[in-house]
Amino acid sequence: MMTITRVAIFTGLCMTLLNTNAGTIKKGGWTANDCGDKPVAPELDFESIDSYNESATAMNAWQKESAVYLECLSKEANADIKQITDAVNAQQKEYKELVEKNSAEAADYKEQILNNNNQPQQ
Repeated sequence: MMTITRVAIFTGLCMTLLNTNAGTIKKGGWTANDCGDKPVAPELDFESIDSYNESATAMNAWQKESAVYLECLSKEANADIKQITDAVNAQQKEYKELVEKNSAEAADYKEQILNNNNQPQQ
């Protein structure tokens, strides 16, 4: 019963962490929540020198927007990875501590039984 409760708590914790400051994980992949829309690349226009210069200016602006967008993606993804890793590490630590506690209690109980069996009968 205790294990089911812990799994439920862990699941709730993960869902809370993923929903507070995280991207969205779906079957098709991960999407950042706080980076806005992905910048759309303009097409270069080769019809004239003026139209090419305008489209090249638009391309340079797109490259700058894309750099900001990609930096945001990276920061958000790293934050998500850290939150998930921290949550899993906490659960692993709790599990290890519980196993160690149970093992120590079992060893103590075994020692008590051995000591009681070695005492002279009255």
